[in-house]
Amino acid sequence: MDSLSISNLSTRTIEGLRVLAACHGRTLETEARAILEQAARGLTEADEFLASIVTHDQPAP
Repeated sequence: MDSLSISNLSTRTIEGLRVLAACHGRTLETEARAILEQAARGLTEADEFLASIVTHDQPAP
């Protein structure tokens, strides 16, 4: 499994993540992972949706 280290996050960002993590009953690391996975999934789903629109809008040969 790959890992990622993010440096230079503001104190405000870290505190916001801590609050979200506490609200969801997760650790800071687990919360950050969930946010990143959701964002990556959302981009993939959006790309697939846009590709399907382009495919359906192509004129018939």
